[in-house]
Amino acid sequence: MATATQTPVIFLPTLQRLGSTVDPTIDVQGIANAWDYHTYEGRDRVKRFLTNQLPKFSPSTLKLREDLVELQTPFEDLVELQTPFEDLVWTQDYFTFDTTVGHASGIFRLVPLANGSWKGHMVFTNLEDLRGFPEKIRPSGNPEEIHGKSAEARKREQEHLDEEPSVIVVGGGQSGLDAAARLKALDVNVLIIERNERIGDNWRNRYAALCLRDPVWYDHTPYLPFPPNWPIYTPALKLADWLESYAHVFELKVWTSTRVVTVEPGTKGRKWSVKVVRGDGRERVFKVNHVVFALGISSDTVRMLNVPCREEFTGQVLHSSKHKGATDHLGKKVVVVDACTSAHDIRSDYADHSVDVMMVQRSCYAGAYGYPNKG
Repeated sequence: MATATQTPVIFLPTLQRLGSTVDPTIDVQGIANAWDYHTYEGRDRVKRFLTNQLPKFSPSTLKLREDLVELQTPFEDLVELQTPFEDLVWTQDYFTFDTTVGHASGIFRLVPLANGSWKGHMVFTNLEDLRGFPEKIRPSGNPEEIHGKSAEARKREQEHLDEEPSVIVVGGGQSGLDAAARLKALDVNVLIIERNERIGDNWRNRYAALCLRDPVWYDHTPYLPFPPNWPIYTPALKLADWLESYAHVFELKVWTSTRVVTVEPGTKGRKWSVKVVRGDGRERVFKVNHVVFALGISSDTVRMLNVPCREEFTGQVLHSSKHKGATDHLGKKVVVVDACTSAHDIRSDYADHSVDVMMVQRSCYAGAYGYPNKG
């Protein structure tokens, strides 16, 4: 009888699991700079991936970023050997390399083994730019811009009256804006389709207490990083205004209040047929080379609990997507069901407003307190 494929369980490389200890006086720089590069056999799927991909891209010119070699710790200024948690220790190192298609960077972590050696635990790589396609991020020197003659031309470009876009990005959130900015820097004609009235409304139209749970250094926008005084955890309304300003500063072409109706492969060539409807009802069909879907990690589908006797409950039952603020329920008793980030945001908002609130979840909860890295 056939059995279902089980999802592999991934464990943290704790010292207990590795059977290892670390001398607190260890020379971290010595470990990083003395490493030779070897290839170690990992899981079958990783090996299979590397076997298939490495010959295609021929990585070369691998260099350790010695200026960035450090021990990963969120507590101090990366001077002493410390651990992010009680039973976790690693070094974190950076490197650069070239491939047949471009220049790339990478990051890897080493964990201590029981025999005193250090072994790679994870590797991430990132393509930084494409060979032969430099980004156009320098001043254009267009004399029409100097004399203020480009407003009409920009309006025509925004409406795509003279030229069809090569790429349509569906979704004007941060990922959509990031992709469009990168494509524009490569001289690609790109149009963003956003259904909301304004860029940033996907954050504005949420509950008042919403705040990002990713620290600021995870969320920088291309070519224009957040300023140094930006809060570590960004309030939603602040991010919304930043994204709208970002689109204006980089003159990204955006159609707001517009919906994508259909995306279909073209009948001739390799182009895609994209039909959109604007807020005033006007329709247009684009023939483009590529379509980028930047729709976020969740959808508009609301899943409500089917609670027995719910119809007999005389109070209000609402989904978190409809929640606005704790002040709507002052003097009430509130139950928040589930325990993910939105649930904690909403519960904390109620508690801050002295609302009697209880959080309920189906199973036991495993939580870990994190501390912001000084990035």
